[in-house]
Amino acid sequence: MAKTFEDLIAKKTQGSLKIYLGYAAGVGKTYEMLQEGHRLKKRGMDVAIGYVEPHARPETTALLDGLEQIPLKTFSVGGRKFQEMDISAVLKRAPQVVLIDELAHSNVEGAKFEKRYEDVLEILKHKINVISTLNVQHLESIADKVTEATQVPVQERVPDRILRRADQVVVVDVTMEELRERLRSGKIYERTKAELALQKFFTYENLSFLREVTLREVAGDQVRKIEEQGLLTRKAADLAEEAVMVALSSNPTHAGILLRKATRLAQQLSTRCYAVYVQKKSESPTEIDSTLQRKLQNNLKLAKSLGAEVVTIPAENIVEALVTFATTHHVKHAVFGKSRYTPFMERLKGSLISEFVYESVGVDIHIVTTTGEEERNELTPLP
Repeated sequence: MAKTFEDLIAKKTQGSLKIYLGYAAGVGKTYEMLQEGHRLKKRGMDVAIGYVEPHARPETTALLDGLEQIPLKTFSVGGRKFQEMDISAVLKRAPQVVLIDELAHSNVEGAKFEKRYEDVLEILKHKINVISTLNVQHLESIADKVTEATQVPVQERVPDRILRRADQVVVVDVTMEELRERLRSGKIYERTKAELALQKFFTYENLSFLREVTLREVAGDQVRKIEEQGLLTRKAADLAEEAVMVALSSNPTHAGILLRKATRLAQQLSTRCYAVYVQKKSESPTEIDSTLQRKLQNNLKLAKSLGAEVVTIPAENIVEALVTFATTHHVKHAVFGKSRYTPFMERLKGSLISEFVYESVGVDIHIVTTTGEEERNELTPLP
């Protein structure tokens, strides 16, 4: 039997996290979060609102009645006043469950943390359970792809590890027709903005893309959740898995591009992604050039933000280490960057990719061609 959120709260010694995930604004994430708050309160749980953004939607605003709201904190920035969640007040009040809307929100200057997801992580450390909301386009590994597909920049981003941290993820889904009708009727934005939104972001093409991405993202997390609930053995999970591995070098010129390609592939296959760095003795922290060390650490940090599992293997034979890892971790897809050597230099020095192809068995090789333009457009990792 699948565990309820209450079961997870009872079992864990630290805060549990539940995320209502949607494919666009207006699907009903905040509404569902508040409804669950009422359900839990009726069952005798201590529930409070840390932050909620009802967006002046009558049905959502009505659900605020009967739920305690922890006072917000006011910040003055540039002569203007802003209100944010007061994390100190939340920790002092310490409810069993706190409702915190808009996980991807960026806090104003002066707040304890730069991002709301950092507030949430701090609250979870204090054994307070959190229910939150998120739109799929704000996930770091997906944001660039959404920008490319919709031509609408995604400014606020959340590391994929936050979704992995969630004990439950619930997709809030409505049909595209219903969502567009909500927009036309002024339930999402003001009527004056609705028509432009329908033409720009809320097109059938964009919504179809976002909806598919959302379903794939959640599907990719299900094997782990099922395994944790004891419904699937580790052996069975491994046999069902076709993991993706991306190899990182100590001179990671295009690592950001490779990591995004690999994590997107893993999402499409609903599987794990490993970012593997084989560290030679000459590349130990005391030996490697400080500039390269900084680049490498930034890329490993980015890999974690994108949801990859970072693995560092001390070894002198890179190909042997990668082949062994692929064999023992059910890797069926290996992602490499195209060699920077000319064919002539590859014949002289040897090709890591060619050796891996020869030594590995049952692994599909994905060679990613990078360009200068792509390199300039690479994003820095989240803090």
